[in-house]
Amino acid sequence: MRHSLDSITAKFKQIFATNPTVWADAGGRVNIIGEHTDYHDGFVLPTAIDLRSYAVASGRDDGILRIHAADYDNTVQVALEDLRPFEQIDWRSYTCGPFWSWLKAERPFTGADIVIASNVPAGGGLSSSASIEVTLLGIAKVLSDDDLSCLNIAIIARAAENLFCYVPCGIMDQMASSCGQKQRALLIDCRSLETKLVTTPNDWVFVVADSGVPRSLASGEYAKRRSECDAGMKIIMQSYKEVRAARDVSMDMLNSVKGRIPEVSFRRLRHAISENERTLTAADALKTGEIHLTGQLMQQSHESLAKDYEVSCPELDTLVQIASGIKGCVGARLTGAGFGGNTVNLVHKDAANDFCSQLKTKYKEATGIKSAVRTVRPSAGLQTGRF
Repeated sequence: MRHSLDSITAKFKQIFATNPTVWADAGGRVNIIGEHTDYHDGFVLPTAIDLRSYAVASGRDDGILRIHAADYDNTVQVALEDLRPFEQIDWRSYTCGPFWSWLKAERPFTGADIVIASNVPAGGGLSSSASIEVTLLGIAKVLSDDDLSCLNIAIIARAAENLFCYVPCGIMDQMASSCGQKQRALLIDCRSLETKLVTTPNDWVFVVADSGVPRSLASGEYAKRRSECDAGMKIIMQSYKEVRAARDVSMDMLNSVKGRIPEVSFRRLRHAISENERTLTAADALKTGEIHLTGQLMQQSHESLAKDYEVSCPELDTLVQIASGIKGCVGARLTGAGFGGNTVNLVHKDAANDFCSQLKTKYKEATGIKSAVRTVRPSAGLQTGRF
C-alpha cells in the first residue's frame, strides 16, 4: 500500500477515534556519491527523494506517548518519564527514539497520539530510518511551536539513531531528510555541517534499483569497518599531529605509513580519502553540467567500495555491471552502507523507462531476483503543518 497524508489521517481516526491536529512528512534520501565518508568528517552529496514518511498527530498533556506504526499494524504506548532504549531494537526504537532524543535536547514535549507510515523501503539503503525519525521530530516541533532549524532537527535525529537505536551512523541521512530541497542535492561538509546546494540537471534522473538483499546498518560489518579505519588512523596521527580524522589525510600521508599499518586499514582509508576527492569533483561537475564526468566518478566510487571498503555484494555488483551496459546510463554505484540494498543510476530522462525495464529483466535473468526499479526525484526535506 502506498501511504499518503489522507490515508494515515483515516487510520488515525480509526485508531484514536478523533481527528489529528498536525502533520509532518520527510523524504528518504539517495546518496549520489560520498559513501562511508561522513563519519570520517568528510564530504557527501545526497538528495532527499520523493519516497517519503508521513505522520499525523494530536497533542496530549499527560506525559503519554502513543504511536501506531501503520506498516506494522502495531501500537506502542509509553510514559515519557519512563522512556529509555528498548532491550530489543525494532520498530519501536525508531519511533520512540526521536522523542527521547528531543527530550534529552531539553525541548518541550508533553505527549501525543501519532500514526506514522513510510513509503521508503526498509533496509534498502534509502534511509527509511532517518525519514521516520525526522518526520516524528517534525511532529514534536509543530506540537511544541518550536522554531528549531532543519540542522538541529538532523542533529537530534542522529542522536536518536546513535544512542537509542545503537547505530553508529554519521549525520548525512538525517541532514538530507531534514534539509533537502526540491531539484537540489546537498554537498555536506560533515565536520562543519555546512551545506552547499547543487542543482541537479533537468534532463537527467536518478534511478534506484533494489538488489533484493536486505542489509542492516547495525550489523557487525559496519562497526568492523570503522574499527579497521581507527587502527590505521592511530598510526597516522602519531606521525601527523595536525590530523583529526581521515578527512585530513592525503594520499601522500597514507602512502608514507603504508608499511606500518595493517593492509586492510590501508585499503579502508584509501577509499575514504579518494571518495572525498571524488565527491568534491562530482559536485563541481554537476554544477557545470559535466554529466559524463559525474557518471565516471560514480563508477569509480563503486569500484572503491567493492574492492577497498568491501561493502558491496555479488548482487549489487551485478546490478552495476548490467546498468553500465544499458543505453542512457552514464554512471551506477551502490548507495547507502552497502551489504545489500540499492544502487543509484544516473540516466537520461528520455531513456529512463526503457532503462528501468531492461535492468529489471536482465537482473532477474542473471540472479533469479525480481528487483524493484524506480525513478526518484530530488525533493524537499521536512515539511510540517496544522490541519
